[in-house]
Amino acid sequence: MNPLADELLALSWTLIDLNGNQATLRRAVSTAYYALFHLLIADATLNWSRPEHRPQLGRLFDHGNMRRASEKVCSDLNRRVKNKKSTPSAVASNLNGVADGFIRAQHGRIEADYVTSREWTHDEALRMIQLVKDTTATWRSIREQPEAQAYLVNMFGNARL
Repeated sequence: MNPLADELLALSWTLIDLNGNQATLRRAVSTAYYALFHLLIADATLNWSRPEHRPQLGRLFDHGNMRRASEKVCSDLNRRVKNKKSTPSAVASNLNGVADGFIRAQHGRIEADYVTSREWTHDEALRMIQLVKDTTATWRSIREQPEAQAYLVNMFGNARL
């Protein structure tokens, strides 16, 4: 359980129901992304044995590195399936879903925060929040698996690990 991530996701649901104007729809999408962002960082830093250093360690994570780690998970699985080298395990498939959800949520956050020419509908924002909710649930079901832990390590930026 991560209180900040849970509170941010709950806030995104509250925002979506406020008044439906562009400001609240955009804020809801952005807030949902940050729920997932902070959940993954918190889980990664829990592996650090010195709790007093975890907040500093969390500051080392970068949106771009996290996206690249997610893209690598998706491309590796797609390549294995395409080349029929192996059937992906349930954990690998779920991790792919988490990585894809992260990429899509981050893209939504960027559009919500920076693409002012785009008009968000209530349904689009709702789908984005639901995506984050579903991605969060999937992550929580696999977070202790070795592949999931490797994903967190790769988020530091060295995709060769």
